[in-house]
Amino acid sequence: MAGKVTRALKMPGKSKLSCHYGPTNSFVVATPIGDMCLVSCPKGLHFLNQADSICDENFCPDPCIEVCIKSQLYQDNGYQYKPSLLCVQWLRDYFSREHSMKNTQAPPMCPSVVKDGSFTAKVWKTLTDHVGFGQTISYGGLAKLCGNANACRAVGHAMGTNPVQLVMPCHRVVQSNGNLGNYAWGKRNSVKQWLLVYEGAVEKNQ
Repeated sequence: MAGKVTRALKMPGKSKLSCHYGPTNSFVVATPIGDMCLVSCPKGLHFLNQADSICDENFCPDPCIEVCIKSQLYQDNGYQYKPSLLCVQWLRDYFSREHSMKNTQAPPMCPSVVKDGSFTAKVWKTLTDHVGFGQTISYGGLAKLCGNANACRAVGHAMGTNPVQLVMPCHRVVQSNGNLGNYAWGKRNSVKQWLLVYEGAVEKNQ
């Protein structure tokens, strides 16, 4: 299972791969929405995102693909990087037909990634805690849940800087007029639509 991370995946800069909680490890994970890059330290996740090459023009989901680790940068005994293994199991459950997410332990985020006390951290936590599988919320609605109904732009910034795709479900945040809005700065809007259709939150042709 050990191996180099494939070039198709854009990795965070070196400064983001260092962590005072311990060394990070990088994984390539196969999923129905394409290969994803996963970066974790022993304390929690740093990064989870689709291959940088995936965009609206070439997005080709395949529900038959089973979630599995294709390669990893450093070999380990499965304990040091337990957050990454929890993340892979979370992805398996997410893409399973049972959608048994309530019984799945969410992988922890590394405290170095989430700045406690910041509005962005509050937005991420509120979204994860209150907007579940098959649900959506508007930017204004999420701002209101966070205690500041006028902070729509700040919510949008938090969504745009989300380092952990799916686990922190920014795809569930939509526009107040019912439009789905952009995903990955407008480069993966088809991914957002597919995820929301998959979850049953929107109709296929919306």
